[in-house]
Amino acid sequence: MTEPPAGDWLVDWFSPDEYGAHRIEARLVHERTPFQTIELVRVVGYGRCLLLSGELQSAEVDEFIYHEAIVHPALVAVASPRRVLIIGGGEGATLREVLRHRTVEHVTMVEIDARMVEVAREHLEPFHRGAFDDPRLELVIGDGRAFVESSGDEYDVILVDVNNPLDAGPSCRLFTREFYAALARRLAAGGAVVAQAGAATPLGLRCPATVLATVGTAFVAARPFVVHVPSFKCEWTFVLGTSDPLTLLPTDVDERLAERGVTGLRFYDGATHTRLFALPRHLRVGFDAPAPVSTDAEPLVESWPGYTPSE
Repeated sequence: MTEPPAGDWLVDWFSPDEYGAHRIEARLVHERTPFQTIELVRVVGYGRCLLLSGELQSAEVDEFIYHEAIVHPALVAVASPRRVLIIGGGEGATLREVLRHRTVEHVTMVEIDARMVEVAREHLEPFHRGAFDDPRLELVIGDGRAFVESSGDEYDVILVDVNNPLDAGPSCRLFTREFYAALARRLAAGGAVVAQAGAATPLGLRCPATVLATVGTAFVAARPFVVHVPSFKCEWTFVLGTSDPLTLLPTDVDERLAERGVTGLRFYDGATHTRLFALPRHLRVGFDAPAPVSTDAEPLVESWPGYTPSE
């Protein structure tokens, strides 16, 4: 077969030579905001899918894998996380996971696009599950980097849940050495930062390896971890930055989750924590190789959008 069957398809491009495809059942939202294009579609199998500037961000059926992975390893790495900062995360699922921890007293979420939050409230309740109405939330509509650089507050955990640094997109300045240094200044003693770092495939580690090297300029310990997200069709990378190369046993993770009243998780627990950081050999070798550092002067930029709808 040389082309998809007849119908309405979204084609998820991994490179100019490789893609995956999802059959569309319905197109729900397609808007251009001052910052990005917001698309929401329902596809066969994976339900509602959010796309920003042509890239798949979340799919209803498996978003819990991505969002439990970006949140809980960082929160369990901190003895008693009380103040959390989220940069991005407009669909509200990252916020949802943070609020599971009863130690958390205050969450500041900085989202650049007010319309993204409005779309999430209207169409993505299974993603945020009412998290936007939690009294612990302070929602700031604004530029995440500007907020970090101007803020005098400290946070126990900082989560950078932004889309990839596409050429001319709003996220390019959120992957640089200068930005991660600003995060380090806002981090309380014993705190943790997690940054989403892109796809990890045998065909290339340019994005995640660059993020790992760059986070490593700002933190004593920078550790990559990966998770397979079925709707993404690949392993996805996150980088954990801390002041101490803490290693948690599965029992430590499970005890901290229980102490904080974290229930209802579908993906993450102590055994999964160990699996996230137990990278296969080809990724360990790849991440150990020298990689460039992203800077404001020479930022990491991806020119190929990951998700392109068929016309």
